Amino acid sequence: MAPNTKQTVPAADRNRARSHATGGAPERWALAVVAIVTILAVSTATYGARPLALHPENPHYFLWREKSTVLITSAEHYGAVLNRAFDYTKYLDTLQANGFNLTRTFSGAYCEPPGAFKIVNNTLAPLKGNLICPWARSDTPGYAGGGNKFDLKRWDPAYFERLTDFVTLASRRDIVVEMVLFCPFYKDSMWHLSPMKASNNVNGVGVMERTEVYTLKHRDLLAVQEAMVRKVVETLKDFDNVYYEICNEPYFGGVTMDWQHHIAETIARAESRFEHKHLIAQNIANKAKKIEKPSPHVSIFNFHYAKPPTTIAENYHWDRALGDDETGFAGDERARPYRLEGWDFIVAGGAVYNNLDYSFAVGHENGTMKIDAPGGGGPVLWKQLRILKDFINSFDFIRMKPDNSIIGAEAPEGATARALVLPGKAYAVYVNGNGLATLSVKLPSGPYRAEWINTKTGDIDQTDSFRHEGGPHTLTPPSYKDDIALRILRTERKRRGLLFESDFEDGGLKRWKTSGNAPAVSRGPARAGRHAMKTTLNRRQDRVSYRTEVSGPRAEIGKEYWYGFSILLPEDYQPDRIWEIVAQWHGVPDFDAGENWRNPVMALSTTSGRWSWVSRWDAKRNTFESGKRQYGGTHDYDLGPYRKGVWTDWVIHVTWSYGSDGLLQVWKDGKLAIDQKGPNAFNDRHGPFFKMGLYKGWRDPDRRSDAVSKRVLYHDEFRMGGAEAGYDDVAPGR
Repeated sequence: MAPNTKQTVPAADRNRARSHATGGAPERWALAVVAIVTILAVSTATYGARPLALHPENPHYFLWREKSTVLITSAEHYGAVLNRAFDYTKYLDTLQANGFNLTRTFSGAYCEPPGAFKIVNNTLAPLKGNLICPWARSDTPGYAGGGNKFDLKRWDPAYFERLTDFVTLASRRDIVVEMVLFCPFYKDSMWHLSPMKASNNVNGVGVMERTEVYTLKHRDLLAVQEAMVRKVVETLKDFDNVYYEICNEPYFGGVTMDWQHHIAETIARAESRFEHKHLIAQNIANKAKKIEKPSPHVSIFNFHYAKPPTTIAENYHWDRALGDDETGFAGDERARPYRLEGWDFIVAGGAVYNNLDYSFAVGHENGTMKIDAPGGGGPVLWKQLRILKDFINSFDFIRMKPDNSIIGAEAPEGATARALVLPGKAYAVYVNGNGLATLSVKLPSGPYRAEWINTKTGDIDQTDSFRHEGGPHTLTPPSYKDDIALRILRTERKRRGLLFESDFEDGGLKRWKTSGNAPAVSRGPARAGRHAMKTTLNRRQDRVSYRTEVSGPRAEIGKEYWYGFSILLPEDYQPDRIWEIVAQWHGVPDFDAGENWRNPVMALSTTSGRWSWVSRWDAKRNTFESGKRQYGGTHDYDLGPYRKGVWTDWVIHVTWSYGSDGLLQVWKDGKLAIDQKGPNAFNDRHGPFFKMGLYKGWRDPDRRSDAVSKRVLYHDEFRMGGAEAGYDDVAPGR
């Protein structure tokens, strides 16, 4: 349900207010409505999917919705939920329209008075009566921010309805929510507004100085904080687009490290029974700090004002995601300093960049507010950060690491140059500062294309193609102002001897034939490029309950072939004992000789959580000559447990034969896994044809399912070559 943010008091609050005079019946009605709305809202999100996670191949980045992900945004000042006057639907629409995929929001345990930090129209400073937070209002007047005091033993259903709706709408727009649970009280005026202060609640909890709020000294207040954490975590457990930050800027206001670790442990315990766990972030410092003895529960280290991004090199060894998730205080310019900060941080190896954007305010949720605050934002910066996001996503950044050593000479005084590198393949270079006349880059031998990218327009201002013998190579940039980006890619050599190639970049299944249900081509997880074949099979709903495949090229007996393809098994691909074939070579029976359909001559399976391979052969003219199907021989291979969330590459070299001159070699992720000499085919008039997708043992409707009744997986980069081809000609990603 979309929020009704234009009214001062939402309907749910009005119903609750009326309940005080009518014995509570409307309150019970409101609670029922909230429960129904919450269920409906969650059901429209990516329900039960694996949440944002550290990428299994490179934990400095994220895996989300089966895509390698960097989070980049220009977002409001954290009051979208707690400020009931803020129209977050319009705000989220604006983020989506600009390609942003992150927003931070505070829980409501902290808010600011109007005028704090010289911010005009601060979303984190709701006007009187507009603060909504996890705790319900009592019947007792006297809250310092207007209205009744809070009851720390009762939850406000309207708040959790609003929170759930916000996260649901963000999910639909592919936006991640960083849920910030707590924030220190920088001044007494902020502690004066907190529901946790004794003067603002009816429970007598919170009798202390603001510098003792986030310590382990006061058990009654700690119990309130723990309960709030558990309630928020329980409410958001089924969303895949959430992670939790323990506390914003805990290096102010007396926040102790023991308390932070305790809250991280509280989150972890609250999620211990959940199927999927959410990431936990910790705000480490302003600018930079070397981290020592981090909590094992923390996966994201956040910094504020992280320029220059020296903190990345200092903490890269922890193998966790690093974020710069607040900016500001860079003078009166609203775009340039925050563009420079974002580019520097991401190309240095960062995973999160959140510009604090003061163009968003109540009544200006589309970012039209004239900024009168110590920070930047607005449409000019949005365009420039979208260029940054497109730039980093143009690389296979999961395979890249920061390496400034490839830059051969120092940048001019006042300028810096940094690089993110996949050696010999791809180089993302960013120059911050004027005066660069030439740039020396160390490259292995090979052909390359260099593109100089304007960070303000996104235009490729200059392209250089060259063949390099190895060592330093000097490039001359076009004229630029303030900063410039450089993309260097190795140009692919021409593949030889290909008979069939399908990378699905045309968005369709050209040259393939459907077998059973039709797979789809999706824009999302891809081994290379932007598209891959997505196979779904739902035993209960699909027209064909046991097969979603495509069939393609045919081979001839006696000839040599090379095949290559890649398969991605998503993170939720559970082991299942009912057999499942994900690639196969199928023979064509000689029906005139009395044959019927047989098992695949070769097949790759994922049964019971392991990769397995079977090779069959038969030299008889008729496999059924004895009256039943009888093969000449079979080899079964266990190729080890499968990994989820990553692409597994396969290369197959085969000479099809039902005699001693046959050959079968199989490489898994570049390592030879099968080296079989001798027969590997049936004695058929026509050779086997290739199929891929999913063929599963669900044909018998009476056979019970095991762990799953539906499957999703991806195939990409299929190539088939003849005898003149080789490994590199068919291998995925080359």
